[in-house]
Amino acid sequence: MRQIGLFLLLLTASGCDSKNETVSQGRQAVKEVVTQPFDTLNSTKDSLQKNEEKQKAALEEADKENK
Repeated sequence: MRQIGLFLLLLTASGCDSKNETVSQGRQAVKEVVTQPFDTLNSTKDSLQKNEEKQKAALEEADKENK
């Protein structure tokens, strides 16, 4: 009887770990879904800034050539 009790205790403990892992995975998935648009926005801002810097440099170069 004691062995059955220990077995059930171990089985219950491993079930809790599995549930906690599932909850952690769910939270990570939600975090990724929530932060993905912000990451995309930041990436777009960086790309736009680089393009603006290139255009500014090209305009400055064209101004130098015209003088």
